[in-house]
Amino acid sequence: MERAGKEEVVVVENSEDIINNMERLPEGCISDILSLTTPADVCRSSLVSTLFKSAADSDALWEKFLPPDYEKIIARASNPISSAALSKKELYYRLSDDPLLIDDGLKSIQLEKSSGKKCIMLGAKELAIVWGDTPQYWFYRGCPDSRFAEVAELRSVWWLDIRGKLEIQLLSPNTFYVAYLVFKLRDCADGFDDYEPIKAKVEVIGQAGGDTSVCSEERLIYLCAGEEHSPPDPLEPEYFARDRRDGWMEVEMGHFYNEGGDNGGGEVHMSVLETERGVHKRGLIVQGMELRPMVYTDGHSNPDPNELRSSRNRSRREDVPEEEEEEE
Repeated sequence: MERAGKEEVVVVENSEDIINNMERLPEGCISDILSLTTPADVCRSSLVSTLFKSAADSDALWEKFLPPDYEKIIARASNPISSAALSKKELYYRLSDDPLLIDDGLKSIQLEKSSGKKCIMLGAKELAIVWGDTPQYWFYRGCPDSRFAEVAELRSVWWLDIRGKLEIQLLSPNTFYVAYLVFKLRDCADGFDDYEPIKAKVEVIGQAGGDTSVCSEERLIYLCAGEEHSPPDPLEPEYFARDRRDGWMEVEMGHFYNEGGDNGGGEVHMSVLETERGVHKRGLIVQGMELRPMVYTDGHSNPDPNELRSSRNRSRREDVPEEEEEEE
């Protein structure tokens, strides 16, 4: 017991020595070290000492967490924010706490708080909706809980065809993105109940050397909530709609890996289609299509594409019932 206690004391002393040694470094050096971590790690490190807090609050550090083009983003804002009056840390949290409307209010951009990677939503007016300009079928109106001035509401159609596209250079490089349809259903909605599937597809067009091996294939999505129904394929519950914190619903349309760098250029194309069943539809309210970095449960938002692919394959094998394995 005494030996264990002594060893424990040594460990504590060593950790204190490490902190004391690091505090001998210049503040700029500590900031460079902290820049290799995450914003959340930086905030925790500010509790270590006064020197660490000073380094953790420095503009030089937080500017490294901001996107390289953050000044251009702010210049595109519908209501520009005064970045000169804010510290870089304050600017970072301003962009991560609240969506910033850009491009005449047709898009919004926000930073994923744990990583600083960009989240972009295309508003309904930025989407290509078949018959969207025909009031008999669709109409646009204001909505108090939408970030955009107008949403698109479906009056009556038999064919559903909604598409969106975005220049991929606007997204963060080396990032696995997931695309979502953000919507609501009225109580009187028709054509979206139970197992009424809609085709969804996300693909990258024109990106030289892009990694298409991790771009999802066309899939069937359901605008009903997964909690209310058992999915046809229990291995893919993410294809059902789920509630968002902002009062809307979302359903995953697909994913892709944005390599970025010298492979810039190209566009990401997203679509939701239902043109085959001939089912009457009404009561769908579309706020937009959103692209967000994939976030693991541990808070990290930059999974390795090969690791993600292999982990999904492992989960599929693990979920196969033992009886089915024996039959194979």
